Amino acid sequence: MEQQDLIKLSILEQQSNQIEEQINAVNQNIAQLEALSLSLLNLDRDKKNGLLAPMGKGIFIESEIKSKKLFVNIGSNILVKKTPQESIEIIENQVKEMHRIKHLLSEQLEKSANELQILIEQAQKEQDKK
Repeated sequence: MEQQDLIKLSILEQQSNQIEEQINAVNQNIAQLEALSLSLLNLDRDKKNGLLAPMGKGIFIESEIKSKKLFVNIGSNILVKKTPQESIEIIENQVKEMHRIKHLLSEQLEKSANELQILIEQAQKEQDKK
């Protein structure tokens, strides 16, 4: 195998690893969004007026729910009031987008894997000739 092919092989391997990391990050985002959606669904159905609100680093405070209207960041730190159901719809759209991105990444990963396979087969053919 020539030096040029080894470099190409290394680059393809690095790209594949990066794509796998991106797919893992997308999967984590999907899981977080689905958990949030479930929490909002429970909030909408729940008749209780209290909850534990996270302060950070595993610290929570008891809170009283005065309204089931939520403040949703729609970008650039702009907050709008939404109902739990409206928020769930936003999250469902985000999940759909994450699945679309995951599909595109999976296609890229498959393409890289095919290119890697072709390079390996070419190297084996060259090795067999020797």
